[in-house]
Amino acid sequence: MVVDSGDLFFEKDEFSESTRESALLKAHLVGRIYHHIGCDALNVGERDLALGVGLIKDLEKKFNLPFVSANLTDRKNIPLFRRYVLKKVNGKTVGIFGVMGDSAEMVSTVKRMTRGEVMVQDTIKSAESVVKELTGKVDLVIALTHQGVGRDWVLARRVPGIDVIVGGHDKQKIAEPRRVEKTAIVQAGEKGQYLGLLQISFDAQAGRTQRNGLIPLAGTIADDSEVQSMIHDYLGQVTDLHGAEQKASAPPRNSASCVACHERQIKAWHATGHAHAYDALVKRGRQFDPDCLPCHTTRFDEPGGFSVKLQQTDLVQVQCESCHGDASGHIRMAKPPVLGRPGKQACLTCHSPDHSPAFEKEYDRYSQKIRH
Repeated sequence: MVVDSGDLFFEKDEFSESTRESALLKAHLVGRIYHHIGCDALNVGERDLALGVGLIKDLEKKFNLPFVSANLTDRKNIPLFRRYVLKKVNGKTVGIFGVMGDSAEMVSTVKRMTRGEVMVQDTIKSAESVVKELTGKVDLVIALTHQGVGRDWVLARRVPGIDVIVGGHDKQKIAEPRRVEKTAIVQAGEKGQYLGLLQISFDAQAGRTQRNGLIPLAGTIADDSEVQSMIHDYLGQVTDLHGAEQKASAPPRNSASCVACHERQIKAWHATGHAHAYDALVKRGRQFDPDCLPCHTTRFDEPGGFSVKLQQTDLVQVQCESCHGDASGHIRMAKPPVLGRPGKQACLTCHSPDHSPAFEKEYDRYSQKIRH
């Protein structure tokens, strides 16, 4: 069976007007891919609702996606999705249900994104209701959760009868299942970097046994030609959407604005990877992808910064203001104050563990590459 614990479509919960259309295209791409893969159950995470519950319902219908959620309802407390699904696997019946965490932060986020259209009901009570309904009808109960390992632990203690919790939200890589009473808790990180593979065996003598593993989805695994074709189509759509209009910013505030006073530094910058960050996207055909542009352009989607809609050619690459911040006042002043030196935290915005796994530990070595 193939399942997902949520936050499948979006990496953030807010979109500017300039990135909204691209986000919609990407959501439809993900829907197409998961239909092609063939999924058995998909839980709903809070970020899946970033562009409204209507989009998720449209994707559900268009791509026949099996969303499940036992605790997301409308204002009248009517479930928005199937509470659970039943699957027959090798002669065994498996019940799969989904829940989202009901923390104050999660509830508030969902309310804001959906303008009050979606209500998050009590997670424990919702799970109890489903497990009670499934008891005696299935051989295995799987909960897809989107709330974090800590709350998964509480769920396992409070709701007996859940055999496996496939969790999400806090991006943990759990290769060895964490056991709470008779419940196994697993999670497979984030952004499709790993495939979690849980194998469950039923034996009359030994009883039920479980074996879990995380498979890195690295370059050694061959690409699926049909999925690659879908991605190619998506990149073409994004190019059509944003690629026609390219212009210079007015007035420009880029490395050329700094060279008169900082010639040595600009010369050194040209030899760094930062000076060719956007070029790397062009080589992969992703120069119009809003999920990639923030770390390959200057001040993406900020006032006076690179815009996916305007495509200012003089604000591509990771230029001075990407690290040193807004320099408009610095440029205007006859005797400008010295701009602050960026620290490690500024770098971690892009050099996050999923993009640069060794960066934080080897910060000194990496920082030498851009010293100027």
